[in-house]
Amino acid sequence: MVPTVLDSPTDHLGDELDEDGNEIFEIALFPIPGSVSFPLSTVPLHIFEPRYRMLMKDAVRLNRRVGICHTRKVIHAAKTNQSTEEALRSNQATYDPFKVFSAGVPEILDILPDGRLMVQIAMDSRYEFIEDVQMLPYRIARCRRYEDQPGPRSIEQAEHLRERINARLVQMSSERGGELAMLLESQNWQKLSAEEFSFLIFQIIRFDADEMQEALEMRAPDLRLEILARALEA
Repeated sequence: MVPTVLDSPTDHLGDELDEDGNEIFEIALFPIPGSVSFPLSTVPLHIFEPRYRMLMKDAVRLNRRVGICHTRKVIHAAKTNQSTEEALRSNQATYDPFKVFSAGVPEILDILPDGRLMVQIAMDSRYEFIEDVQMLPYRIARCRRYEDQPGPRSIEQAEHLRERINARLVQMSSERGGELAMLLESQNWQKLSAEEFSFLIFQIIRFDADEMQEALEMRAPDLRLEILARALEA
């Protein structure tokens, strides 16, 4: 598949500062029940709803980030028993998203004959919702980066937890082999910082979406890794 460039992008990656000097970003929100992504991950998407096809095309054209958000509840349910053709012509359920999410600028990999989009988003950071600036045809919000606030021993504790987690993963890889073993032996994996490790590990070990959201909102790498260590050693 060949990446599609729709237009020359303008810069919507940090338009203003708040009173504390933090960058404010306009981010288009794409709520997906059960979908929790972390920084440094790449999320593949198959887009068929008209509003979200428009969202992705606008985001590519304007160089705007898209946030993939786990959801709290359904605001408006989709119609039941729709055909594929009906689903492609109409918007589906509307959801209330969580206020902390990962986001990145999307890349359209392919546009199918019926208009569906094959998209991927490289998540560059976590963001926190501030306020809405647009609700229709899709939601755009003003957001700020959601940064870690580690304690004085957080990194030291995170490194210790990483050793425990890696030891368990090595044991698992000896039982299963394959891609996990290759990943653990790679230089890129071994060179990860504690913070990077505490994000990327969630591509390997998955939990219930609400637990993943809880980990996403934690503001120190040792807190995220403590959840994983306990689960792996249980």
